[in-house]
Amino acid sequence: MRLRSILATAVAHNATDIHIRAGDVVYARVEGELVALDTGVLTAKSTFEMARHILETSAGTPPITEIHDYSGPWSAPGIGRFRLSLLLQRSSFMIVMRVIPDVLPTFESLSLPSSLTSISLSEFGLILVAGTPGSGRSSTVAAFLNQLNTKSPRRRHIVSVEQAIRYLHRNNVCAVTQREVGIDTDSFLTGVKAAMDQDADVIVIGDLNSPDLVDIAVRAAEQGRLVIGKIRATDTTSAVRALLGHFPADRQDSARLQLSELLRGVVAQRLLPRSDSRGRIVAAEVLLMTPLVRDVMTDAGRLSELRQTISEGRAQYGTQTFDQHLADRVIAGQVTFEVAVTLATNSLDFELQLRGLRR
Repeated sequence: MRLRSILATAVAHNATDIHIRAGDVVYARVEGELVALDTGVLTAKSTFEMARHILETSAGTPPITEIHDYSGPWSAPGIGRFRLSLLLQRSSFMIVMRVIPDVLPTFESLSLPSSLTSISLSEFGLILVAGTPGSGRSSTVAAFLNQLNTKSPRRRHIVSVEQAIRYLHRNNVCAVTQREVGIDTDSFLTGVKAAMDQDADVIVIGDLNSPDLVDIAVRAAEQGRLVIGKIRATDTTSAVRALLGHFPADRQDSARLQLSELLRGVVAQRLLPRSDSRGRIVAAEVLLMTPLVRDVMTDAGRLSELRQTISEGRAQYGTQTFDQHLADRVIAGQVTFEVAVTLATNSLDFELQLRGLRR
């Protein structure tokens, strides 16, 4: 069938998403860019037949005549598993399929700092994964889960509440429960509240985007659970400020004290084009709860010192700023200087730092 051929081609190109619509060729998202596949222009009839086949081979789906928007899992035997979004547009069907990879990411495969392994197996506390949409946060969260599920010294129950399941984690040394918002649970908040009643040792929250979610995440950590949450922020300092911003003004002092005790670390990341044009590579800023970081966090007037504290703790604790990691990438020939300097937090300091490292 033509659909299988399209999916097999896209998977062979390491696509993360596949866009199928009438009146256009098929596009696959490869390394963050939409790339046209050599499929020819699809007709409304062909996309209708593909949509009908998908629905007929999925359990519990409505008939195609009742479909306007539909989301759910779907498998193509011998090719892979997908997260499906089926919709009507201009009276014809469009199919968007997200590839669920078979191979789980690790800190090593993502080129993330090894210092993250020191916090990934924490008994309790809070870990933040920061970045903007499309920065690879889901892969990093999956690496944390993979580390727990392969290296945890004891069996733990991990409950993950996700916007869309990107990676399938099977039970290994831990028991993993994955729930998708809109399908398995009504909302992040409902799913996290349920996880508290489901004897979860580890709770993964797909988006810490409201005061209620932050409050329940902190409560879960205080009760002895490890909480791993995604947050939208451009760097580690912004992530800490964003988290504190969800607390009311009269709780700011106590919130900083709470976080100084519960926060295990923050990784903030950006994806950069590789110098060899073979995809993208991550640049990561890593905050770990060192004694100096804890002192800075408890003082509202010193939060602006976090970046310098992170920079100074690199040799001893494994913390690092974006600019330090960018310099590493340039020295290793993985990223061009021209790309790195445009993304540096302070371009002038970055140039001076790089000159010092090159001597």
